[in-house]
Amino acid sequence: MKTLLLNQSQLEHFDEFGFLPPVRILATDEAISLRAQVEDFEARHPELAGQLDFKANLILPAVDRLSRDERLLNLMEDLLGPNLLHWNSTFRIKESNTGQHAAWHQDTAYIKLKPFLAICWLALSSATRDSGCLRVIPGSHKWALLSHQEGHDSKSILSRAQFIDEPFDDSTALDIELAPGEVTVINHGIIHSSGLNQSDDRRIGLLMDYLPTHAIKEGPRDTAILVRGEDHFGHFDLENGPVSQDPLENIAHQKRSLEAITQTLYADSKHKPKGLS
Repeated sequence: MKTLLLNQSQLEHFDEFGFLPPVRILATDEAISLRAQVEDFEARHPELAGQLDFKANLILPAVDRLSRDERLLNLMEDLLGPNLLHWNSTFRIKESNTGQHAAWHQDTAYIKLKPFLAICWLALSSATRDSGCLRVIPGSHKWALLSHQEGHDSKSILSRAQFIDEPFDDSTALDIELAPGEVTVINHGIIHSSGLNQSDDRRIGLLMDYLPTHAIKEGPRDTAILVRGEDHFGHFDLENGPVSQDPLENIAHQKRSLEAITQTLYADSKHKPKGLS
């Protein structure tokens, strides 16, 4: 039997409040190394940097390896059970002093999935109040879905520039500060946002989405990678990881997966996927 990575207090905290306090998954030097690989890809192929907005694990082999790392999967198994799918990896990068932000929103507004999607938020740079770290409303994953609107804010890092357009109580809002190599995990129903990056460095987060194999998603049939256990349900088309160590070759092979996930994230939207060729 697998030894739990999380203690009972941490498990109860996640169930009650909808997020996990910081947990170290990578050593600092591992986080720095992964950041260097991402920034090398951006420097070599600036016109393709937007490709990392979706299914980055199918493009960069290092992200695929990380999504299957035993340390990370042990954490996710504690929260979701032994049979795990990895649905998506995406980078959320805020440049320094550019006004980029994410308004309050719930991912359940556009990702209709039960029981829930567990979003693992890994810091590759310091995520602090000054750099615009993740903010959450503890316990709001238990609220009803609030009304959302698509926005037209060019500074939004969200796919639809979406925001909650009805009043709600944000008096308990909490900043989740992370050091490079630390993660938090959130229930995708929690109300969350992030502020401006007023630091001197980029704020780089890698979001990895996991779900149990019994999860059911509304909308077009989608793809995912079986990263642990067995899939006896067949709710997703199973895909493999990158086909090559060359990111350019991998981009050509991810079309099917990109079409599926963008149909989910941009269904009935006036927005178009950012950065996709």
